[in-house]
Amino acid sequence: MVIDSVRKLRTRYVVQAGDEVFQVPGPLYRERPLQEGEELDIEEYDQWLLTRQYRPALEYAVSLLAQRPFARQELWDRLRRIGYRPAVCDMALYKLERHGLMDDTDFARRWAASRAGRKLGPHRIRQELSRKGVSREDADEALSALDEDGFLEAAVQLADRALRRGKPGEDPRRTDQRVLAMLARRGYSFDLARRALLQARAGAETDDP
Repeated sequence: MVIDSVRKLRTRYVVQAGDEVFQVPGPLYRERPLQEGEELDIEEYDQWLLTRQYRPALEYAVSLLAQRPFARQELWDRLRRIGYRPAVCDMALYKLERHGLMDDTDFARRWAASRAGRKLGPHRIRQELSRKGVSREDADEALSALDEDGFLEAAVQLADRALRRGKPGEDPRRTDQRVLAMLARRGYSFDLARRALLQARAGAETDDP
């Protein structure tokens, strides 16, 4: 494959060869300079980078995990974003998985429990896990471990709070639409939101003098 272009970007060099675009840190580029028009064996070059970038990539990944948990795909994307090649990312994350420092199943459970504690519904939690690259299976398992009654209780609390913030004289149907829309945005299904609204209204009527 022929190198189409090489340009310097701060402390890195951006190299394009066909459909491949990758970043090379300054010290590595100076160790093995690349020039426009040069033939490049991508597989061989990736192997050359792997032996030099694996350790820094691993250390960077560990530093990220020390700040908060990450899903595998999320961490892989972070490594790619700063220029590490796919083979480097794969090896670094494989090492973390082998040592139990990264586990998507555990991450999904922790994330789901944390977000449910903030009164987010199942749909919203599932969407967030999907955006982080967590598999459907791990997301399903994480959500199934949560108490369905807990979701209903949280939705009732949100609905009750929204009802109390209603404007005096507001049309009840408009109020219901507003509350249901709020619960939908937070990730509750229509059926669950409707049940929560009915329970919140029943509680409000009981509280009325």
